[in-house]
Amino acid sequence: MITFMRRYPRTIQGSLLVVIAGFVASLFIFGAQSKGADPRDWVARVNDETITPDQFQRRYAQSMAMMGQIYGQRFTPELAERLGLPQQVVEDLVNETLVVQRARAEGLEVGDEELNARIHRIPAFQENGRFSLKRYQDVLAVNQLTPSMFEADVRRQMTRERVEQVVRGGIKASDAEVEQVYVARNEEVRATWALVDAGPIAAATPASDGELEAYLKERAADFRLPERRRAQYVAINPKDVTPRITEADVERYYTANAAEFESPPQVHAAHVLVAVPQTGGSAAEDQAKATVAEVIRRAKAGEDFAALAKAVSQDPGSAAKGGDLGFIKKGEVMPDFERAVFALKKGEISPEPVRTPYGFHAIKVLEVREGGKKPLREAAAQIRQKLEGEGADRAARARADEVRPKLQAAADFMAEARQLGLVPVETTLSRQAPIPGLGRPDTLQEAAFGLAVGGISTPLRTPAGYVILKNAENLPATVPPLTEIRDRVATAVKRQKAETVALERARQLAADARRGDFAEAARQAGATTGETAPFSRSKPAERLAGDAMLAALQTPVHRVTDPVKTGQGYYVLKVLERVAPDMARFAGERDKLAQEVVAQKQGQAWTAWIDGARRTARIEIAQRYLPRAG
Repeated sequence: MITFMRRYPRTIQGSLLVVIAGFVASLFIFGAQSKGADPRDWVARVNDETITPDQFQRRYAQSMAMMGQIYGQRFTPELAERLGLPQQVVEDLVNETLVVQRARAEGLEVGDEELNARIHRIPAFQENGRFSLKRYQDVLAVNQLTPSMFEADVRRQMTRERVEQVVRGGIKASDAEVEQVYVARNEEVRATWALVDAGPIAAATPASDGELEAYLKERAADFRLPERRRAQYVAINPKDVTPRITEADVERYYTANAAEFESPPQVHAAHVLVAVPQTGGSAAEDQAKATVAEVIRRAKAGEDFAALAKAVSQDPGSAAKGGDLGFIKKGEVMPDFERAVFALKKGEISPEPVRTPYGFHAIKVLEVREGGKKPLREAAAQIRQKLEGEGADRAARARADEVRPKLQAAADFMAEARQLGLVPVETTLSRQAPIPGLGRPDTLQEAAFGLAVGGISTPLRTPAGYVILKNAENLPATVPPLTEIRDRVATAVKRQKAETVALERARQLAADARRGDFAEAARQAGATTGETAPFSRSKPAERLAGDAMLAALQTPVHRVTDPVKTGQGYYVLKVLERVAPDMARFAGERDKLAQEVVAQKQGQAWTAWIDGARRTARIEIAQRYLPRAG
């Protein structure tokens, strides 16, 4: 709640981010991105309905915003592409369209009255707790959305909610099902195991030239290289340049950039939040306000504010910390909250509940920091570091600009680079592969693929400095000859042969163990052996692969499993003991388990419903949105 408001203050204040039951959280933030889509284009067709680029872009923006909240700055558009987010969004829109079509046919589509009621309850469209048509129109206009676009999106998602509730609503879990899950999760097993390790077998296995050639021919796709570029480059690192910065330079910067050293006023605040449910209406509004008013009364009467926050606050980000929000600057929180918190002195509590789009707040100021200017003596080191960094960057760029024409004119890039005192590097790269020593600078990869053969890039800024890169050769996608990848192919052949041998040994081990002594059978197979402590699904065994553990859990006592393949080789296990779970604990866990069982069954029911709808539908997805092979 408030902690989210602090992380994204400008986004919220500029776009009035709202949460409508979690499904239009970012529509306002990214609405403008849909402008300019070609109306003749299409993303997908579901029966007789078309999913437009506008719809895709709005939903994609929602997904990016939600993933950004979870992963922060790590979640970039490039990462979204690699994870297949565009394809996931299209699948979601296709499923939603199917749901809405079925809802229309069965009279379940959300009507105007319900739609209006939902929109009227959105705090971003309210003034003084009441819906404002002007505010509604202004918010949508700022984000380049028309009411019809926004209302269509909300109606579709509300309809999807309704249908999903209908499908999930009749799902229940019997006592027998819940007990079965408890037993399966908590029943313990103790087992002895034997591992036929494929690694040592592979190391001792020969591979002939004929076997390598046949394997490469059969599995050529496993060794296929994508289109690549043979690139030559030099990097000029600013760290190699140390400009001289004088005291006068530092003082001039301090004088010219005085505002940079001004410290704005800050308050260290804590709060108690009581949210107002979206569906609660005026009664819920009054109840939330009354609850916060009571918190204020009790705090002013001497009760510990932090204890009240832990007991009452509904802000998941601060409640456990006694409502502590840390230091707040102006512009970091919602305007109503900001006005209230900066009006308080140290130790004061807000005289009345403060309303924001998230609910009502009680606020206490723990400390106040007055604004001021940092003295030059305290800022000097920071300024010097900044000036040295900027100077080094300028010097490196100047050096790059100086050597580029010489490299461009040279017949031999590598020789000329050495003549200039630079260290040239030659490498082969694709768009996906990192350049050795330079991490994953996508700008270089794009530059290499954008250059004609023999072309030389302008200086490119990278973490390693300014890079000048030459495309020495275009290399088409190909399967290298065996001579170049012999070791890789040999490793694969030996592993394949070793796994065949390991499986045969494991099968013989299992057969011998069923007829006689498990330990002797393991010794004859050359297997590594061990014995587990009691384990269960909720208490995994140490040093035992998951698939092997699961096989033991599914095997009766004193029985031997079939061979279980793992990354290391093949396990064979004998169950020594099964320990029934403590049923006395079942009563205390019954309700929680029942909820989990119901949730799982509901998910399965919804998936089955969607799959059934897709089987009878005509679905066409534009080529660029189809999942990528491999």
